[in-house]
Amino acid sequence: MAPVDPGKLGVLVVGAGTIGTLRAKILRRHPSVGFLGVCDVDEAKARRLAEDCGADAWSADVDELVGRPEVGAVIVATTENAHLGPALAAIAEGRPTLVEKPFAVSPEDAAKILGAAEDRRVPLFTGFTQRFRRPFLAMKEHVAQGYVGEVTSARASIYLTRAVARAVMSRAPETTPSINTLTYVVDLLLWYLAPRRPMSVRAAGSRGAMHEEFGVVDATWALLEMEGGAVASIGVSWELPEHWPAYVASMDFDLLGRDGSIRVRDDHGEVVVGASLPIPSPYTPDVSMHVVMPGSAMPGDWALGEYFGAMKDETYAFVDTVSTGRPHPILPDGGQGERVLHVCRAIDDAVASGETVPVE
Repeated sequence: MAPVDPGKLGVLVVGAGTIGTLRAKILRRHPSVGFLGVCDVDEAKARRLAEDCGADAWSADVDELVGRPEVGAVIVATTENAHLGPALAAIAEGRPTLVEKPFAVSPEDAAKILGAAEDRRVPLFTGFTQRFRRPFLAMKEHVAQGYVGEVTSARASIYLTRAVARAVMSRAPETTPSINTLTYVVDLLLWYLAPRRPMSVRAAGSRGAMHEEFGVVDATWALLEMEGGAVASIGVSWELPEHWPAYVASMDFDLLGRDGSIRVRDDHGEVVVGASLPIPSPYTPDVSMHVVMPGSAMPGDWALGEYFGAMKDETYAFVDTVSTGRPHPILPDGGQGERVLHVCRAIDDAVASGETVPVE
């Protein structure tokens, strides 16, 4: 194999699932990426992805690839409960690293990852893809420009189909609707209201079909109190039927302030396709629908052989940041990923205890 162009970046993707596959295929198309490695504990999956995206190297052992001189950055896209090992391996080699959301499942793992990066002074990022969606980016811009004034309250929700929820629980039974899905909403909320901190939370959860199957709440609703007196009502549900026409999720977000308000209805109802042929979901292809809402796949969409959307923009932002050393205004760092996890864990603690829980 020819050496990597010194003006190019080598990237290793760890994890060959749905998101790792997307990341690898997007990276292969980036003009600044000169080397692509892929890794998965399942050797067959790693080999298959390498062949599919034209990777330069593959392995079932992250240590075999992460220390190669061609690798200049790492994306950890393993299952939600398996971020710790690959992240620490990448940081130990001094590789700038992006860890998919949730940053970790446990606060202990999050602290180890963040502490290692701080000790080694390694750039660390979190993959909160929804920041790169245009409606939510527009909210941030208008808040930053002062059109809303001081935000005094917020309301936001995210609903996931049961098919996607089952896929999540089958691979990471330690996760919850809050840690896995509400995390998007919490990240956006903290981003919009920064530098105000979350102070305490009250929450309740419902128990239905998902609880019977996996022992996890089906839905969680939380009242989050922020520093300075702002309050946010946020909720997550894994109760949408598996054949719901939104491929993955639907989101709503309201911000209300002293001088204005902003509303986003991200339910994807602006484009609806009905077909006699079954249309498989891009996230859970074993589930097909006859009525779908294109654009409802949270990472983005394939069109005419190319990928478009938030995950492409986020992946390119990571590559550009590592290549140039310039901070990116949208890309969240590891500390933000850890803070979001603490809020989501506090929400789960509030559901379990029925009491108001401080956010540490």
